[in-house]
Amino acid sequence: MNKAMKIFLLFYSVVFASTTINGDLLSSQDYYTDSDGVIRMNINIIGHVKNPGVFSVYDGMDVLSALSLAGGYLNGADLKNIHIYNVSGESYVINLDSLLNSKKKEKKQIYLQPRDTIYIKQRKLSKIFTSSNLPSLFLNILNIALTISRTN
Repeated sequence: MNKAMKIFLLFYSVVFASTTINGDLLSSQDYYTDSDGVIRMNINIIGHVKNPGVFSVYDGMDVLSALSLAGGYLNGADLKNIHIYNVSGESYVINLDSLLNSKKKEKKQIYLQPRDTIYIKQRKLSKIFTSSNLPSLFLNILNIALTISRTN
């Protein structure tokens, strides 16, 4: 990951603490108590997920539960390289694919900290096919070649 992307993600994870959701100012504190008396924290989920954004979650939320709040990952998500950034700028990469396909009865839980940012990239091949005209261009060339071969 290039330096500009790391700076952007760090900036984004720090700034979202002063963002509003539904008119309520998000707390800049690590933990806060909601109106129902439950201790919560804010996390951020960005990238190739159905509903990216800031989520107010229970303390001790694991990565899989957090991704389900965001509607889950989309087809073409790079599950082998999920980046988790914390407020101090540290990051680590998890392989969600191996975690999901593990044969062990007890799967390792990865717990989130307050104001963590989960970033799920889209695989390069998926990006090529979904954001470019390459498949359409290939089919058009194939159509022209077939048309030419039939007319000869």
